[in-house]
Amino acid sequence: MKKLLIGFTVMLLTSFSVMAQKGPRGVPAIVLNAFQQQFPKARQAEWERRKDGTFEVEFNVGLVGRDQKAFISADGKVLKHEEELSASALPDAVKKQVKTEFDGYRIDEVKKIEEAGKITYAVDLESRYGDLKVSFDQDGKILKERMD
Repeated sequence: MKKLLIGFTVMLLTSFSVMAQKGPRGVPAIVLNAFQQQFPKARQAEWERRKDGTFEVEFNVGLVGRDQKAFISADGKVLKHEEELSASALPDAVKKQVKTEFDGYRIDEVKKIEEAGKITYAVDLESRYGDLKVSFDQDGKILKERMD
């Protein structure tokens, strides 16, 4: 009986360690490692392989973390990172530009986007006149604007 219990315990522990090593189906180890190094506190990761061969992962950081998204190449390079922010987290220059250029609009959603070493902010604006999507650089310069 004792041998049976020990054997069962060993088998159970072995199966748990095998399950712990298994990553998301179809995601190469180099991509998973790059993700874990860049975002060690990521939770609830959902992976998708894109048509261009890159991997898109949506995740949260922390207990009440905001949604984030990363795009990682097949060789493990983080190409782009998007993070939802609160309006109060926008740089002052961007907030000032929104106030002066888009009077009458309110900030609905904000994303901080890091790509190729540059940071931009995608801001969704709402008003009774219609909705806008506006991209800003860190200094508040408008990069792109379109109706939503």
